[in-house]
Amino acid sequence: MAKKSKDEVVNLKDAVFKNPQNVIKELNKYFQDLKFTKVIQTYVLEDKDLKIQLLREGRVNMQGNLIWFGNKPDHTEGTVFCFQSDKNEMNQILPTADNTQEITLDVSKQVIKISTLSRIKCAVCGKFIEIFDTELKCPICEAKAHGEHLKEWIKMKSSCPVCKKSLTLNRNEIPVEAED
Repeated sequence: MAKKSKDEVVNLKDAVFKNPQNVIKELNKYFQDLKFTKVIQTYVLEDKDLKIQLLREGRVNMQGNLIWFGNKPDHTEGTVFCFQSDKNEMNQILPTADNTQEITLDVSKQVIKISTLSRIKCAVCGKFIEIFDTELKCPICEAKAHGEHLKEWIKMKSSCPVCKKSLTLNRNEIPVEAED
């Protein structure tokens, strides 16, 4: 298969929301020299040529070199990205439908652009769940919250902050319906 034009801007949203395997398949369509090491379901980039930019309201909010991407910690669909910012800080982001408008690959600039927009507020603290935040949800009513907030709530109250149904955390610290 011939490589696509280098001037293309490609939609990566579906691949990112699905899993890291789909992301690597899409990237390989455009970069035949992409070097990475696969460790379980994580892809560690060997060269730091691929960039990532976070945009809010059309402006670059943060950017840096993509280091790795892989499965979400709770093993649900989606992809986690780790990048080293221009300030030399390591950052992890978790793009979801709740915090992301658009994800594109600018092939000629070798940059993944993620337009962020927070749509969901934490059921515990009331603040927006951002792209840097781990999100968990009630398995019964699907109320969403910052991961650590919901875990602490369940440890203290043994219930959902919204529907009040009995919950517990499984061994992976994922909320599950409590058995009677």
